[in-house]
Amino acid sequence: MSCPPHLNAKKSSFESSLQLRTVNDGGVLFDLEHDRLLKLNPVGVEIWKLLTAGECEPLIVHQIAERYGIDQERVARDVRAVLARIAELQLPISSSVSVHQLQSNSPAKTQPSYPWYGQDPTAARPNPKAVTVCLALIGLTVFDLILSLFSLKLLCTCVKQWPLRNRTRVDSDPVGQVCGAVDRATVWYPKKALCLQRSAVTTCLLRSHGIPACMALGVRPMPFMAHAWVEVEGSVVNDLPRVKSFYASLSSY
Repeated sequence: MSCPPHLNAKKSSFESSLQLRTVNDGGVLFDLEHDRLLKLNPVGVEIWKLLTAGECEPLIVHQIAERYGIDQERVARDVRAVLARIAELQLPISSSVSVHQLQSNSPAKTQPSYPWYGQDPTAARPNPKAVTVCLALIGLTVFDLILSLFSLKLLCTCVKQWPLRNRTRVDSDPVGQVCGAVDRATVWYPKKALCLQRSAVTTCLLRSHGIPACMALGVRPMPFMAHAWVEVEGSVVNDLPRVKSFYASLSSY
């Protein structure tokens, strides 16, 4: 079977950083550069993998039709539709796109989540300091502006590069203080604070207190949802402990 020149999707003006996460019933393309999560069905995942492997359209149609016992004309229409969608979204087809199997995480057992997140409803919350609440409000505003005016990629870069300070003072419960302050700030914030904003602010404030926190991004293919939370040494600190079993991890910052 002869192959015509490979049909590439139109590339955007800057190269996109794509990650393909696969599951049994399809996959998710994480396009951090353009703030997108794109769901693919199982055939879409196979078409994408064959395209990134350098296969041409006729060979892709032939392989998928043979594998599933489907009429080639029908497969050809599906492949053309996928290629048209790739071009429309300006997704760069490249063998450098990372591919990983999505797996749900097991909740960490070494350190529990903080008690007001579903573990001990009778536990008292720490009274956050006013200055920490003010810093959390400022952080929510800044990250809201970054998401509105710039991109998810810039937000993630800011969080990833936020320095971890040395702990110069000993607080009885610095993680509880920070989580409580962010919770209090979201009450006063004039808009609904997204989980991404809350987690970004919590991560940065914790690092400023000398706590090695990271912001985790996760996805749930069925039903299709995305979420963000904060972990310290593998333990969820600003959400329910079982969030790691509901969402499969995409990236952490």
